[in-house]
Amino acid sequence: MTFEVDPHPLAQLGVVLVAAGRGERLGAGVPKAFVELGGRTLVEHCVETIVSLHGGGHLVIVVPEEAAAATLELASRLVPAGSAWEVAVTPGGRERHESVRFGVAALHETVDLVLVHDAARPLTPAALFERVGAEVRRTGASVIPALPVVDTLKRVSADRVVHETVDRAPLVAVQTPQGFPREQLAAAHDRLGSAPAGSEPTDDAEVVQRAGGSVRTVEGETLAHKLTTPGDLALLEALLQALLAERRLATTQPGGDR
Repeated sequence: MTFEVDPHPLAQLGVVLVAAGRGERLGAGVPKAFVELGGRTLVEHCVETIVSLHGGGHLVIVVPEEAAAATLELASRLVPAGSAWEVAVTPGGRERHESVRFGVAALHETVDLVLVHDAARPLTPAALFERVGAEVRRTGASVIPALPVVDTLKRVSADRVVHETVDRAPLVAVQTPQGFPREQLAAAHDRLGSAPAGSEPTDDAEVVQRAGGSVRTVEGETLAHKLTTPGDLALLEALLQALLAERRLATTQPGGDR
C-alpha cells in the first residue's frame, strides 16, 4: 500500500527515508522517527531538509503501516507550494534492509539515483545530501559519507578484558545519506533477499558489497549524529539549539535577512 501526492513522473533523484524502526534502545514509547526534537518529530526535520534540495525529486518515507496515513499528511505540509518534490509513504518490513527494499521499489521508474537516509539522523545538513549525490553522479559508484575515528580503540573479550589496541588509521564511522545508482542498489537488495537472523546487513553499503559491488566515501558531517540512546537525544537538542542561535545571529548581522 502506497500513499502519494502530487505526481512528478520525471524525477531522477529518489530519496528513501527510513523511519520504520521501533527504537527499543531509546525507550521513548513511540517509533524513533516520531520522537520530538525541539518540538518537531525527527521525520519533520528530515523531510524539511530533503525537500529543500535543488532540482526536486521523489521522496519515499518508509514507516510502520499504522503510521502511514498520518505521516503522509504531516510530510505533505512541509512541501512548499510549486515544489518539484513529491512525497510518498510506504509500510516498512521486519528488518531495516527489507524496509529499504520496499522504499526503493516504491520510487518512480524514472529515478536513477537513490539516496537512503535514516530518520534517526535529523540534523543532517542538505550539503551532505548534495555531496553524496554529486559523487554518485561523478563516479557512477556507490558512495557513503564517513568521518575518521578519533577515539582509541581496544579489542576486548566477553569478560571485558582488553586484549589489544586496534589501529584506527584505516577505520571510519559511516553515516547516511548513502547514495547509489538505482539499478545497483535494487539488484543488490534483490540478491540479498531475506537475510538469516543474526546476519542482517547494518547498512546499504554492506548490501551492495555482499553483491560484489564497491563503495566509495566522501567526507561526512558532525551534525549527522544518530539518535540511538537518551544521551544522543540530549546531544542533538544541544546541537539544534546551537544551530538556531547561529541562524538568529546571521539574520541580525549587516546584510542578513531581516
